[in-house]
Amino acid sequence: MSSSYRFSRGDKVRIISGKHKGASGTVDAKVFQRSADLLDEHTPSYHVVLDSELVVTVNMKQVDD
Repeated sequence: MSSSYRFSRGDKVRIISGKHKGASGTVDAKVFQRSADLLDEHTPSYHVVLDSELVVTVNMKQVDD
């Protein structure tokens, strides 16, 4: 994976935009695929396990600590 990913597996993050804005969770994996808000393009993203136990794929620009 590219070194441009800011977070690693186990890091706590907060989603700052998109359909899951305001949710928090834990990074499970760095991936390069479509995300919940960008269904038509593959981008650097994270699989995030939300505190609600839902697993979502979000673009790397949509998360912060």
